[in-house]
Amino acid sequence: MSSTKNPLAALAGASLEEKADLIQSFYEDTIFHESGIMYSLMKIDGDEIRPFEPRDFVGIESFDFKGWRVKPKGTWEQRNNENSITTSGIYLASQTYRHLATGSEEAMTQALKAFHSLNLIYQLGEKDGRPGWMGKPYGFKLSDQTSGDQYLDATWGLFTFLEIAPDNELKRAKVMLVGFADYWRKIDYCIMYVSVVWNNKFEEHSYNAIFMLINLVAYHLTGDPTYKAESDRFQGISRWKTETGVGGWKRKILQGERDEWRFNKLVEGHLGPKEFLCWQMTIHCKYTAVAAEIIHKLYPEVVSEPELVTTLETWWSTWHYGMDDDLLPYYFFIVDIEKDTWRPAPTTPKLPRDKWLMGKASLSYTSKKRWTEPLCRFLVTSVITAEYSKELNTPSIDLAKRIMESVDEIRIKWQHDPDGKQIYPGNADLKSVLSSEMPASYLAAFWRGRKQGYW
Repeated sequence: MSSTKNPLAALAGASLEEKADLIQSFYEDTIFHESGIMYSLMKIDGDEIRPFEPRDFVGIESFDFKGWRVKPKGTWEQRNNENSITTSGIYLASQTYRHLATGSEEAMTQALKAFHSLNLIYQLGEKDGRPGWMGKPYGFKLSDQTSGDQYLDATWGLFTFLEIAPDNELKRAKVMLVGFADYWRKIDYCIMYVSVVWNNKFEEHSYNAIFMLINLVAYHLTGDPTYKAESDRFQGISRWKTETGVGGWKRKILQGERDEWRFNKLVEGHLGPKEFLCWQMTIHCKYTAVAAEIIHKLYPEVVSEPELVTTLETWWSTWHYGMDDDLLPYYFFIVDIEKDTWRPAPTTPKLPRDKWLMGKASLSYTSKKRWTEPLCRFLVTSVITAEYSKELNTPSIDLAKRIMESVDEIRIKWQHDPDGKQIYPGNADLKSVLSSEMPASYLAAFWRGRKQGYW
């Protein structure tokens, strides 16, 4: 069982490089399970950073797993591995950038460990007769839960790693990348996500970009035109080159489609005629930025350089939504499409259990709680945008520096209750949790930016 003394208090006031060294050190000591698979979210318990345990969920209103074929023993297993694929992929990218920037053999060692984590998760799908299936490895075992964004980070890490991978790992990484495309095509891009059917085949924005990426990487590695045809179909319905997810909902509201946005039910009676509840829309910037850049590198006829610049600038420009001056983003916020303004969502009463969205207690009410995933996503997006956009080069680097300078023992957590009244007691398990993305995203952005000479 991994655990380490909590070094996070030392982040405040440290230089960018000192923070990178501190995060690197405690991550190496903490984040790998004895199986070789990486943890994702971890419990910050006083001076200790450790895996979640059953005692952390006493008195907590947890998700009901009764409809799942493969069930975790409890919510502690779900929490420990909810984003193990994403964490592994981002960390693999970070160590590849570190090796490219410094030639460090220690970076290669860590890259190989991150690759091994992804490979172990891939093997779980192979053993279940589903090569290409990357299930969230709850309890470090097979699960039937995943999402396209997990594949985005796995693809980012593996594709980046191809540049430095030793021969055996290079061959295996290529098998995995092609397997991703094969599996998603086999299931026609439709999965059961938590408790709802999610058909990704008709996604228009960031998930469209993800599936274009997965298919074009497979096309690049095999030359099989089937993958190009899949990408072409997604491109035919795509909007992500010129419109963000937030922009998409602005357009839909103007067309009279606001009522179909299910999250509006959480703030029913609190919305103006041109308002909607924004939930996890801005953070899709990273999915689009990573996908668009790799597609451009492989096939500039699919994403030209002008298109790449427009895409990056469009998605980067949404960073201010839900973001206070203190760089502590709101989890829930309301956007007014007429005024192009936003405001924090109110703290609302908790809905009865039968009305919880996706069966999650955390989606049974809104509040003014904060979370750090927007910081992670815009940090990565900023470093990519700075490399391609002349207009936003300086603003992107400035924002990346601001975010990295702000990272402290609060902003490296997953969620934060600023006054102790925004996360109700039945959801207290959300407090004092290490982010599954910030440590690795910090390292990825720092080393990519160092390689580019930004700091």
